[in-house]
Amino acid sequence: MGDLVVERESSASVAELWQVATDWDGHGRFFPGTSVHALSSEPAVGQRVSATTRIGPLRLHDAMLVTRWEPPGESGRCEVRKIGRVLGGRTVLEVEPVGSGARLRWTTDVGPAPRLPRRVLAPVSKLIAGPLYRRVVRGMVAEAEHG
Repeated sequence: MGDLVVERESSASVAELWQVATDWDGHGRFFPGTSVHALSSEPAVGQRVSATTRIGPLRLHDAMLVTRWEPPGESGRCEVRKIGRVLGGRTVLEVEPVGSGARLRWTTDVGPAPRLPRRVLAPVSKLIAGPLYRRVVRGMVAEAEHG
């Protein structure tokens, strides 16, 4: 779909935003109809994450691999690659200080696993994904701010 970037500033700290954004098991609170589970307890490069989204009787499995893990000192960055048969692409989560709070930046390029269909469907994917990821980032920021 090409990179879709969603950013939101927050009164929460970098550490608070990082905690919410990288709590894989908690992502189901933000993605409708989705349950997410980290397949290992330690967040690090190589960690696998599994998500299942239910739409009526259909189930979409999304297998992911953490390919970069830089917890925040001043800022933090995590990259996740989609490794399943159905979905491909990558997501980058960045948290950085802004004023007395922090900013969460979610960059994603996700779509059908085969690259050609992903490129062909890019305009439609962005129309669907934009509102979803804005909702996700807004929810994560709200949770970081209010617990």
